Amino acid sequence: MKNLSKVLAVVLSFMLVFTTVGAASYTDVAADAKYGEAVSVLSSLNILKGYEDGTFKPDGDITRAEFAAVVCRLLGLEETANGAKGQQVFNDVPGDHWASGYVALASQQGIVNGYGDGNFGPEDKVLYEQAIKMIVAALGYTPMAEVNGGYPGGFQIVAAQRGILANVSGGATGVAATRSIVAQMSYIALEVPIMG
Repeated sequence: MKNLSKVLAVVLSFMLVFTTVGAASYTDVAADAKYGEAVSVLSSLNILKGYEDGTFKPDGDITRAEFAAVVCRLLGLEETANGAKGQQVFNDVPGDHWASGYVALASQQGIVNGYGDGNFGPEDKVLYEQAIKMIVAALGYTPMAEVNGGYPGGFQIVAAQRGILANVSGGATGVAATRSIVAQMSYIALEVPIMG
């Protein structure tokens, strides 16, 4: 089953509902927040992580390196990324950078590209359209996106067609994606079949 991650997420959700201790509750994420379930499930699966002070910072930004890590975890490639740590694919992501394995693996998988000058911009905020591109590419829909005009519009069309943008509000081209938007898109992506 190509979307086994969703089954795991549903099972984990039920476990959270029926246990007295929730693995992923943050002081700044209300239980009834639009993105609350996404944050809870993805945090419980260790795909998204909060901060040491017990917050998630849903309105905060996420870097390109952080989102490369999220996408690799979504695909169940955490161990593979750990094995790739130390590889330097981009000039500005040295082998000792905390995300070098994630960035290298995401690059090898065609999920991320640099800026065309040998740099990746690991500490740059991930833009809304970049997050969409990374998710769509991770799911294997790059050829379909290219047929629809390529980056960024073709990827946005495919994301909309596959439901990745369903009920996601507040995102706009050219604007940094918030952590809550990333959580919603990533959670929805768990239900989208991977193109084989």
